Amino acid sequence: MARLFNPEALGAPAGPYTHGAEVQAGERMIFFSGQVGADTDGNIPEDIAGQTRNAYSNIEAILTEADMEMTDLVKMTTYLVRSEDLAAFRDMRNEILGDFMPAHTLLVISGLARPEFLVEIEGFASK
Repeated sequence: MARLFNPEALGAPAGPYTHGAEVQAGERMIFFSGQVGADTDGNIPEDIAGQTRNAYSNIEAILTEADMEMTDLVKMTTYLVRSEDLAAFRDMRNEILGDFMPAHTLLVISGLARPEFLVEIEGFASK
């Protein structure tokens, strides 16, 4: 499991994330490609909450296949296409991850691979 850092010299993070993360030599690492809001049948909810839930479910499926858990996440990058979805995204993220806060970057961008995608999350985990 990664060691997470929030140095007092930086002040508290501006959101539910950790400023830094360290992976020890010899740990297994898995990198996952950007996961979007489509479910296993290819259905894509129209709202950010549903798409966020699906993206995290896809991440959890990858981690489970690698014999890892969500608490093994080290770093994620999230891409949103609408700034008005920030609050709903954060609420869903907090519901899914609870108090666990890996290193995380969130960007609002102009678009993803398909116009119906509202969120994409990529990252890596270590155990």
